[in-house]
Amino acid sequence: MITDRIGYPPLREKIADIADACRLIKNGMTVALGGYTACGYPKTIAQALAARKAAGEELEIDLVTPSFTGPEIYSILGPAGILRRCTPLIESRVMSDLANSRKVRYVEQQMSKLPRMLRSGALGSIDVLVVEALGITKGGHIIPTNSVGMLPAFLAAAKSVIVEINTAQPRELEGLHDIFLPGAPPNQRPIPLTHAGQRIGEPFMRVAPEKISYIVMANVEENAIAPKPDLDVHKRIAEHLLNFLEMESARNHGGRLPPLQTGFGGLTNAIVNSLAHSKFRDLEFFCGGVAQPHVKLMMEGKVKAISTGSLQMTPFVRESLRQSPELFREKLLLRNAEITNGAEAVERMGIIALSSGIEVDMYGNVNSSHVLGRKVVNGIGGGAAYAQNAELSIVLIASTAKKGDISAIVPKLSHQDICEHDVDVLITEHGVADLRGKDDVERAEAVIASCVDASYREPLGRYLDGVIKNNCGHHPQSLTEAFSWHRRLQETGSMRETW
Repeated sequence: MITDRIGYPPLREKIADIADACRLIKNGMTVALGGYTACGYPKTIAQALAARKAAGEELEIDLVTPSFTGPEIYSILGPAGILRRCTPLIESRVMSDLANSRKVRYVEQQMSKLPRMLRSGALGSIDVLVVEALGITKGGHIIPTNSVGMLPAFLAAAKSVIVEINTAQPRELEGLHDIFLPGAPPNQRPIPLTHAGQRIGEPFMRVAPEKISYIVMANVEENAIAPKPDLDVHKRIAEHLLNFLEMESARNHGGRLPPLQTGFGGLTNAIVNSLAHSKFRDLEFFCGGVAQPHVKLMMEGKVKAISTGSLQMTPFVRESLRQSPELFREKLLLRNAEITNGAEAVERMGIIALSSGIEVDMYGNVNSSHVLGRKVVNGIGGGAAYAQNAELSIVLIASTAKKGDISAIVPKLSHQDICEHDVDVLITEHGVADLRGKDDVERAEAVIASCVDASYREPLGRYLDGVIKNNCGHHPQSLTEAFSWHRRLQETGSMRETW
C-alpha cells in the first residue's frame, strides 16, 4: 500500500511514472545517482533516459555517483551516448573503454574527498538526484535500501530529488541504517564512535520534503552474482595473511584482532572465507562495503559487528536477512561514508586495512587503477585513504598474472595510487614482507626475498644491486631502466627476459 511506504501524506501526491519523472533531467545537467559499490541504486532511470535518447532527443549529462553504481546504469547510459562526464569511480568494462577512448571524461577521485568537493562546487551543482528507497518516514525523510554511502551529502547538495521506492528490496533492511553527519568545517562535530557496532545516528536520511519532486514505484530485485570458488593462489595468500595476523595480534593486541577493512573481489572473498577456519572469534569489520562471505561468517556466529556503507544483495544474503532480521539488526550497521571512509573514524577504530592492486613496485608503492600507466581499469576508490589512516596497512596481491608473463612486482610503477609510506606489509602467495622500520633498500630486499615469484626474483635482485652499485640515491632507481619490464611487455607480450 502507498500509505505503508510513504508516511508523509503530502508526498503521496508526487507519485509519477518514471518516464514523466525523468523529464526533470534536461540536456547538460549534472545528475547524481545513488548506488554505493553497486548496491542500492535506482533500477528504472537508465532505461527511461535511454528511451528518450533513442527517440532522437539531445541528451547528455554529467554523472556523479557515491562510488560505482549498478552495472546496468553504465551498460545502458554509456553506449547510448548519454554520459558526457563521470565521477568518482567506475567498475565497468563499458565505462573503462569509454574513458580510455576519451568518449567520456572520467574524473577519478578518492571517496573520502567527495563531500568536500560537493561543498566547494568543484563538481558543479547537482541538478537532480535519483535515489532508491525502502520508503519515506512520517517526517518526510528517506529510508535507504542496502546502501548509504554518500547519499546524505548528495541530498544536501541536490536541487531536486527523484525517489524510487523499490518494493522488491527486503523490508527487513529497515532499522539497519545508522546515519551521522559531522557537518562541514569550521563547525564540524567530532564523530562520537568508539567501537564498530556502536549506534550514533538516525535510521533515515534527512531531506527537506519540498526537494522531492517525484516519487516513482519500482519492483526490481537486486541480485549480485554469488561468489565463485576461491582460487588456489588466493587461498595461499589468505593463509600467509592469517599466519601473520595471528603473530601480530599476539604481539600487539593481546590475541584480539582489530577491526578489518576489506575490499571487493575474489581475493577478499577468499580472505573472509578463510577466517571461518581461523582461531579468531568476535570478528569486526569496518568497511565501505560487505558481500556474501561476510554475511555467511556472521550467520556462523564468528562476527561481533559489521560497520559498512553497503550490503551486496545475493539470493543467500536476501534469504538470510529475511530469516534472521534480528541478528542483522544486532550485528550489522549501514552507515554513511563520512563514517566508513572518514579519517577520524578509521584511525580511532585502529583498523587493519587490507588492500590490493594491479601491481606493486619493489618499495611498496601500489597501482590499483591503471594498466601500463595509461588505461584505467576502475579507479582509486577508498583504498588510499584507508591505507593512510589505518593502524596497520597490508597490501595483498598475486605475484604474477597472465600465466606468469606479467610480474605484479616491478622495479617502478607505471601509475601510483597508494604511496609506499602508507604500506606496512606486503603479502603474496610466496610469503610476507614486513616493511615497518626499514629504509628503502631494506624494503626492496624484503619484498624481493619474500614476495616475488621465482622466475622474476633474480632479475629484480640484479636490477636492485645495479642501481645500488651505481649510487642511485636513497631510493635507488635508474630512470633509463626502470620501465624496461613494462617496455618488454609491450614489445613481446611478456615481462620475462628472453636472453
